[in-house]
Amino acid sequence: MFELRRDPVTGWWSAIVTDRTFEHSSFAIDAAPVEGTHCRHCDDAPDDETDTTVRRVTLRPNAFHRIDSSKDSAAQLSISEVEAARGSWEILVGPRGHHERLADAPPQLALAMLRTLRDTMRELGAEPRPTGEDGRPEALTVQVVQSYGRQAGSRSQHLNLELYAIPQVPHWLAEEIGGGARHFIKQRGCVWCGLARAEEESGERLVLPDEHAVVFAPAASRSAFELMIVPREHAADFTTLGDEALAGAAATLQRALHALDALGDPPYNLFLHTSPAGERHEGTFHWHWELHPRLRVIAGLERATALAVNPAAPEYAADVLRKALRT
Repeated sequence: MFELRRDPVTGWWSAIVTDRTFEHSSFAIDAAPVEGTHCRHCDDAPDDETDTTVRRVTLRPNAFHRIDSSKDSAAQLSISEVEAARGSWEILVGPRGHHERLADAPPQLALAMLRTLRDTMRELGAEPRPTGEDGRPEALTVQVVQSYGRQAGSRSQHLNLELYAIPQVPHWLAEEIGGGARHFIKQRGCVWCGLARAEEESGERLVLPDEHAVVFAPAASRSAFELMIVPREHAADFTTLGDEALAGAAATLQRALHALDALGDPPYNLFLHTSPAGERHEGTFHWHWELHPRLRVIAGLERATALAVNPAAPEYAADVLRKALRT
């Protein structure tokens, strides 16, 4: 039986399987290593690096080409409708020899990763951007992703975070920004703050509450064992965090990642949702992490309808992950 649940922020629906007899082993899928043993990030490491050196490596300086299909049909697109490339694709890599999971990295290195991430995002946001017809700089979203395991799209075994400077606001983030604004207008409060409070009070889907953040399985989770990490301190923009707040964020993130040990060593995608560069959403948006284990292949129903199907009820998932952190 599918239970349809609606995300309170985006309004998107998920079909949650609530009547299946669960076998833990069916979700214990180990991350497949990236093929090959040669690591160019180790080769390129400077001789004077320390145990907390994090390098910024540009993979593509102009990574995104924009195609304007509004001028003609897709079949008649001409080269004149392809604008100059913008944005970038970068990677932050840890010191030589660090091929461990982010969960297992030394705490000071995990903190250095987040500090370098914050500073890099600040630099990217401060770079001049083309202006639109309204005279305002074009949108820029710095999307942060960590892909662990070949099933999740990882290209390297080296400890890393990827950054995509995208010259637009991606659909998912735009839906969250709009949903947060609508909720604020109706309820005069932040929807993520409200969700974190409600999940902590209920406890049914709660995985980890600490002094820095609330970690829970969203009620309308789009993937099995999905987690959301919502900081207790309200802030729209990750780049505004000071070093003390970053230290707390790193500690909570590592603990949340360790919850996945309940599944063995699963592949996952971790991504950061934060306010686009230069935009002011202080009252209506709340930066947060989302953690999506990659445990199954997307099936036909989801492809046909864009309706997410989750075979593990969030209540069940939270119980499994919560117990793992207590052992």
